[in-house]
Amino acid sequence: MKRHLRFAGKCALFLCILYICVEFTFQILIPKLCYDEMLPTTLSYLNFYEMEEDTIDVLFMGSSLAATSYIPQELYDRYGITSYNLASEKQSPVISYYWLKEALRYQSPKVLILDCYYLFQNSDSILNSPEISIRRALDYMKWSPVKLEAVRTVCELDKSQSLSGYFLPNIRYHARWEELTENDFVLADMVEGYGLKGYAALSRQCGIENYVPFEEGASEEVTVMPQLLETWLDKICSLCEQEGIELILTNVPFPDADVGRFNTIRNYAQEHGLQFFDFNEKNLYEASGFTMSTDSYDGGHNNLWGAQKLTAYLGGILDSQYDFGGKSDEQWECTRDSYAGIQKDCELIHITNIDEYMEALRDDRYSVFLSAKGSYAVGLKDTTVQTMRETGFRVELQTDPSVEDFYCYYAVLSEGRLEEYIGYEENIYGGSIRGGQVPYDITGSGSIVIDGVERSLQGDGLNIVVYSNDKKKVLDSVCFNTSVEENTVSR
Repeated sequence: MKRHLRFAGKCALFLCILYICVEFTFQILIPKLCYDEMLPTTLSYLNFYEMEEDTIDVLFMGSSLAATSYIPQELYDRYGITSYNLASEKQSPVISYYWLKEALRYQSPKVLILDCYYLFQNSDSILNSPEISIRRALDYMKWSPVKLEAVRTVCELDKSQSLSGYFLPNIRYHARWEELTENDFVLADMVEGYGLKGYAALSRQCGIENYVPFEEGASEEVTVMPQLLETWLDKICSLCEQEGIELILTNVPFPDADVGRFNTIRNYAQEHGLQFFDFNEKNLYEASGFTMSTDSYDGGHNNLWGAQKLTAYLGGILDSQYDFGGKSDEQWECTRDSYAGIQKDCELIHITNIDEYMEALRDDRYSVFLSAKGSYAVGLKDTTVQTMRETGFRVELQTDPSVEDFYCYYAVLSEGRLEEYIGYEENIYGGSIRGGQVPYDITGSGSIVIDGVERSLQGDGLNIVVYSNDKKKVLDSVCFNTSVEENTVSR
């Protein structure tokens, strides 16, 4: 009898170890969308599960347009409203519905703000979303009856997808062994340091100058909403009604917006007693203070400043209509600094004054690479050299334009350590940052190679590359042409 028990125990132990190994393999193979992607979807969804239960009053859902437009930390900082952004790339209303059901397992939101862009056909897929986008939204949802139902529904509607691909990720991602990166092994640490609660921050400006918002009533035409998509919008609406959640429909500014889509959603909202805010409508566009050329990243996704304006406008509506504002919650208090850092990162690429730029580099989150090229001393000012020294660089750069030959110069400032060289020889230095994780090679003649990729613009003057240690990516590559008096900047 004891022999059988020992044998059964060994078998159980073996199966437990086997399960752990298989599950670990699955988690390694599933792709991770972290800071090196436009949307850090993986971090967004995993961090959602870390939130204390029943602490979120507002949820945002929809496509990447929503993920880049609504900032939970901004909403909290301004109004004391606790929220989370569960939007994802090309999010089908089918996926929005199931993520709402999943969210309700942990939270009791009072308001759901749903982006309407993917309620109209934007893809050849029956779900209006390609498989890769659906996988990105479902891969990190916890297994439960909700996820099981979601996977079955997806596979029933889209016959090109299979249940086995979701239950056994190694079938779908078996080729990823050759593509594994650091993110695949340190995901837990990245989730712990993630503080944006689903928001995806973008910093560039699209520069579109000819955008003209439409006026309500300009036309009575309607754009047909596909029946399948309307059916799932109905399901979202019914679930919200059942759970006592106020559903608010929105459209963020985008150039191909038209009055037909506006009329369709407005009519739906009126029929169901919902609020609808379309920021492409002239009055609302102007009331929000949005400017397409400076507040949009690419004419669809909004940058930080555009997102702040839309969030502030909706926050004012929420604050005036509901009584859940004015809260103090440590989960949002402790991420204030993280959000402030994100704002600084976004602002960095818009600084054009070299002294202001050098001051902005006084940040332990950055690794800074600097390589001089050409006659950099001709227009180099003493104030710039002083600012550099205050930032942490030590060498007194050559600022005498009468000197025929200029010194070669490079510097690397990272995590409180400085590697700096000045001399008549070009010199090449190889090292690493982030504890040896990221190698680099730098020369005193303009080249800065990080992780095997040339990152310097290699222009005349001071070439600077800023690497974010937190996000594990290059934030900015800029050249200040100090070989001319104007110190012109290029990116």
